[in-house]
Amino acid sequence: MKRVGFLSALILSTALTTALTAFSSATMSSTLNLPSLGDTTSGIISQQEEYQLGRSWLKVLRNQTPMVSDPQLKDYLENLIYRLAASSQLQDHRLVPLVINSPVLNAFAAPGGIVGVNTGLFLNAETEAQFAAVLAHELAHLSQRHYARNVEEARNKSIPTAAAILGSILIMATAGGDAGAAALTSTVAGMQSAQLRFSRQFEREADNLGITTLAKAGFDPQAMPEIFEEMNKASRYGSRPPEFLLTHPVTENRIADSRARADQMSAQKLRTSKGSLNYQFMRMRAAVLNSKNHHEMARQFNKELNSGLTKASAATRYGLALASMKTRDFKEAERQMESLLQKYPENPHLIMTQASLEAQAGKTKQGLARIDQALSINPDSYPLLATRAEILLKQQNYIEARNELLKLSRLRPEDPDIWFELAEVQGLADDIVGLHQSRAEYFFLNGNTDDAIKHLQYAVKMAGDNFSLKSKLQQKLTDMQNYRQKLRNS
Repeated sequence: MKRVGFLSALILSTALTTALTAFSSATMSSTLNLPSLGDTTSGIISQQEEYQLGRSWLKVLRNQTPMVSDPQLKDYLENLIYRLAASSQLQDHRLVPLVINSPVLNAFAAPGGIVGVNTGLFLNAETEAQFAAVLAHELAHLSQRHYARNVEEARNKSIPTAAAILGSILIMATAGGDAGAAALTSTVAGMQSAQLRFSRQFEREADNLGITTLAKAGFDPQAMPEIFEEMNKASRYGSRPPEFLLTHPVTENRIADSRARADQMSAQKLRTSKGSLNYQFMRMRAAVLNSKNHHEMARQFNKELNSGLTKASAATRYGLALASMKTRDFKEAERQMESLLQKYPENPHLIMTQASLEAQAGKTKQGLARIDQALSINPDSYPLLATRAEILLKQQNYIEARNELLKLSRLRPEDPDIWFELAEVQGLADDIVGLHQSRAEYFFLNGNTDDAIKHLQYAVKMAGDNFSLKSKLQQKLTDMQNYRQKLRNS
């Protein structure tokens, strides 16, 4: 039996779990959850193969899904996931946190250490502990290698079914979603109840391990049943349940089980996090990002602050500042930021937002000085360096902006957002060879190998007599061409 068949099945299992296809996620999420509760190592797919496969799938995901490029949101998520991973059973910490630009409540994990959250999770998880609970659950799926275990069981007990499902996906891609959905429904008929049972066992395992991870990382373990209960409530009052519930069905029994487990952890009198102001700031960034009417959002925040019914929260002020910046009401934004900085003068998110505000309001020197002071303490900070590059771009200082982004490209070579911004700035700085190099990296990371190769070919031609640069570019070009050939032969 060819190994590639099992790897294809793993891709399918991941795709189903993330609910990225056009038809019922509730049906798909149980498709390959076949009976397998063995140990966490797979005899069919090695961890390295899983990693490589996941990274290939990541390119497809980036190409087809709108991602959030906001450095502050990305950095916050990365730090939180690594904090949780350090307290989890995860052995491979090569993780890729992603923020998906969607208000739908969803999160997922995929082989290769990919952990994604929709902006909708920020909007729906009221506390940092609840947000962390969902992430801890997803990390448990990774640490227990649930995806590989599903594929192994599919190979051992139901290869014809797995092949039929693959065929259905192919029909969807070529003949249209309805035909594929019909074929898939026919394929899995009569199997769902048995598979759902084992799917729930995997979910309970992820719940239990996730709660332990949550507590070890210093969060309230009760946050797990809390967020599940809130999701269940949302599904009762909506025409469609949250996307997360379609791929991770939550029953009353499961909520009760997670609460009992959390009670056990809480009884140990753990020192738990009471909350995070930074998380509330990130919720506001996500809300502003998803808003289609920033004027109305600013009015609502203003009304809340001026009502006198409740104590004005720092998060609301921050939200008003962000919404006002979007509407170019810089005076209002400055009023709110001044109030916030008086109370929290060292908060990095406020420092970066204030610097960006100053740059937008034409005070770029002030903004740059503010960022430089923060960078003197944390010189390799991704969001600080990105903010500095943004301000330099406002000053039309393209050479220095390019240099900041070049530094970031070395610190974060697998971040397509950095390469995209760098290519734009290199074009403005008349660094055309660099522009083609950066575009090649951007396209490659987004799964568009053909365009990546074209840009590298342009760069090689333009390198002229620079032997060192030309050799480096030629080697990169050869590597990409070999990668493309390998894909075509697989």
